Amino acid sequence: MSALAISSTVEAGHGQFSTTSENAPTGSNQTLTMFQDTTFNLVGESLSVGDKLPSVSLLTSTNQAYDTTAENKKVRIFSVLASVDTPVCDQQLQDLSDFVYDNEQLNEIEFIGLSADTTFALDRFQHDKCLSEDLLLLSDAKDHAFGFKTGTQINELGLLARTTFVVDKNNTIVYLQRVPELTTIPDLEKAVEVAKKHL
Repeated sequence: MSALAISSTVEAGHGQFSTTSENAPTGSNQTLTMFQDTTFNLVGESLSVGDKLPSVSLLTSTNQAYDTTAENKKVRIFSVLASVDTPVCDQQLQDLSDFVYDNEQLNEIEFIGLSADTTFALDRFQHDKCLSEDLLLLSDAKDHAFGFKTGTQINELGLLARTTFVVDKNNTIVYLQRVPELTTIPDLEKAVEVAKKHL
């Protein structure tokens, strides 16, 4: 099933989809649902709080190289989503951008949106939706290395499961939420609360 198939089954609407505190493991042998009645399988390595974020080479929306393990002086929040061309992901990324706009004082936290979309799709989305310029968008489209190394790769779709990683300045995962239902959105406020404790 393609991203377009997902989008065709959900009505678009910013603010329509609910935030959840539910959490499920990443990695092979794990599943997730869509509308509770369609089940997909995850593949890749399982990660937990306390693990190091794997080294992955990604591209920014402007086609610049980004290494997930490069030295970083900020705590990072990775908001992982399936595709910007689906309504739930649209809301997830717009909500993230709104939060960045409204909380400019949190400049010691880097906010990142990450999906399997092409860099061109991410750049288009960022401009069309007037997303915050302080929100970094990353593409895992080339070889899906992030999906496989974090266990967030959806086998049947070639897309990423909706997940939040909070990574401290030493590249250690200090918070992880992988939602079990694709039509729900991870709890950003909880992730920020944890991130603040590691500034």
